[in-house]
Amino acid sequence: MSLFSRKPKNRRRRSASTKKEDILDTPDLKSAKPRKRAKSDDLVGQVYQLNAQIGAIENFLAKKTADQLQRERMKHEGVIPPPDRAGSRRDSKKKNLSHAERRRYHAECNKSGIHFFFLFCLAIVIGWWLLFSGV
Repeated sequence: MSLFSRKPKNRRRRSASTKKEDILDTPDLKSAKPRKRAKSDDLVGQVYQLNAQIGAIENFLAKKTADQLQRERMKHEGVIPPPDRAGSRRDSKKKNLSHAERRRYHAECNKSGIHFFFLFCLAIVIGWWLLFSGV
């Protein structure tokens, strides 16, 4: 047992900030995100804004359906479609760890490496002893 605890009780942990993603947060639909309502009841402006939002959403859906149609056409022709890379970049990266979590992770890796090294040396010594003991 170590002198210092791995989980000190006198430190507060920061809560992981999770950003809730909205479908309207995609770059194609940023302009379609509803804004704060204007104070005046300008119906023409509101109609214009709603039409702009509807147009942006329709464009977004048209691109999605065009991509799906192209994939289906490529599958029908026997061509492998390109991989869907919508969220692959974020998934491929390691999740961001805090400094303390990173330090614990590397300490655990080092400890596991040392354990493996000692077990490997022990196996070599036992093999050497069996080989030259005349058994």
